[in-house]
Amino acid sequence: MRDGIESQPPATSTDAVFLDGLVQAADTYVGTLLTATDGDVAALPHRAAMSRLLALATVYAEPGSAHRGAPALPDAMEACVARLEHLQGPTGLFDGTNLSSPPDSAFTINDACMALEIIGDAALAGVRRRLRAVVGRITDALVTGGVHTPNHRWELCAALARIHALHEREGSARPDIVERIGEWLAEGIDQLPDGMYSERSPLYATAVTNPSLLAIADYAGRPGLLEHVRGNLAAFLPWFNPDGSIESLFSRRQDQWKTFDAEAFQLLYRRLANQDGRSDFASAAAWLQQFPLLEPAKALARTRLDPWLGLELPAASVTDLSGDSASTVFDGGLPPVMAPGHAALGSCGIHRFRRAGNVVTVFGGCDPLEPGVVSGLATNPTFLRLAHGDAVLTDMRLSRSFFDLGPFRSQSVSTDAGAVRLAEELRANFYLPLPPEKHRKDGIYALVHEGRFSASMDFGSRPTVEHRLATALTIRPGVGAEGDAAELELEFDGADTSFALELTFRPGGELAGVEPLASQLPGSNTGQGAFQLTSGTGTYRVGNDVIEFGPGLAADPDNPPVYNPGEAYRYLAGTNAADGVKVYITGRTQGTHRFTLRGRSVV
Repeated sequence: MRDGIESQPPATSTDAVFLDGLVQAADTYVGTLLTATDGDVAALPHRAAMSRLLALATVYAEPGSAHRGAPALPDAMEACVARLEHLQGPTGLFDGTNLSSPPDSAFTINDACMALEIIGDAALAGVRRRLRAVVGRITDALVTGGVHTPNHRWELCAALARIHALHEREGSARPDIVERIGEWLAEGIDQLPDGMYSERSPLYATAVTNPSLLAIADYAGRPGLLEHVRGNLAAFLPWFNPDGSIESLFSRRQDQWKTFDAEAFQLLYRRLANQDGRSDFASAAAWLQQFPLLEPAKALARTRLDPWLGLELPAASVTDLSGDSASTVFDGGLPPVMAPGHAALGSCGIHRFRRAGNVVTVFGGCDPLEPGVVSGLATNPTFLRLAHGDAVLTDMRLSRSFFDLGPFRSQSVSTDAGAVRLAEELRANFYLPLPPEKHRKDGIYALVHEGRFSASMDFGSRPTVEHRLATALTIRPGVGAEGDAAELELEFDGADTSFALELTFRPGGELAGVEPLASQLPGSNTGQGAFQLTSGTGTYRVGNDVIEFGPGLAADPDNPPVYNPGEAYRYLAGTNAADGVKVYITGRTQGTHRFTLRGRSVV
């Protein structure tokens, strides 16, 4: 099945700089593993034990490695195999948070199959035999087992494809494995029209879905799957940041709350840049090479097994995605192909604009909260980010005091003449007496979740008094004489209540024009300091980079400067507050308010 690779690499030069750097990084990584005082293999979970075994096997077999043939490594690998044997259950599956989990076990088995391809030295015959038995004991359970997230299907298929290729090399094919892979793939790959997968997550795109589809393509003879990888990598190109992170605000997984390191994309772009001769992917791969790989030994293993990865990259692109010349687009350290003037992901409700050294990101793609606050939904209420060099507004959010329903989360996104409009409408009810025909003699009525809370009130049978609050945000980037400003227009209709606009800045800068708040605020994460802008313009400065914001609005005790995550969080003593330096602008939900954000450089 390994013949399923679309084509073999041409006889071109290898990238000595890339390979030498990768070997050195893997050596350092393994050296740290071997000397760590907390590195007791007997305490490792199965994925960590297998990851360590793969790292050791890779450098042991690598001709240029300082650990090549090191006499201490076979025993260290034997200890890792022993740990895996101990952790295998009766069916061969491993336990973790998810008990007897086929997909969680598949992560470990993918690494195990990679190690089995690499291990060839006679001194490791015992390691190979025992590791092959670990894979053998689990195979039937992976063939028959189930999953519970979209990406699990492809991780499981990748493991099955590698196992089948292993059987073919041994002359013992398993047709049931091929059949099961076909059943999963028949569901179709969960790719949205703009190239994102359904989870919209850079974490899972790089750690699971794209590597798995590459493995299935290579080991199961399914080269058509590479089209999905190409589409996804093309979709991510405009969303990298000069600091080596990538936008994850639109994710439906846990990385929506984190800064995600872009290094995880490096080998993916390198593979298809070399295989397809794509200059745009080559630009991305070359730029990403400056950031250290978090798992260099595993990257070295992948490079040993994938002949495309070690080749010299094709020429990098000199134009951006829209065809503009490099001299007319914002770069900020990024190659032009990764920094178009405007990028959008329609399925994710996100836009990014680059003007006059500013990067403005507008997000309105939150999922409806009908099931409540749960894993698997995009719920981050940050609707705007702005960066000018080292000065970064990481999160702009809007709270309103309206029945504890939480911060603004856009329900629709539209564009007009370069502006992005986000809109949300909230409704909350008071409930009137039940009609007589709905009365019960025992006074006990159906326990119903009303949308905010649950009670034995038979809410659906009651007439209501409705309260409504509509909020619309219009963001116009690139305004002003220098094109260095973004205008925010905030419109309300309905209830008259308080609002608090929260600006969160990355720590490390200096604020001016604002007033410190006297104390910590309930529901907010203000450990880095909290301030209020009550008039004029405030500034946040890091070095020569400045973000101006304002105007402020007068302080009023009836309009508290506070972020409210909503009852769904606070009832559980939780919060989704952003980390950083906070500035609040407060007012009333009446009419229209306009604010300006401007990024500039000063001497």
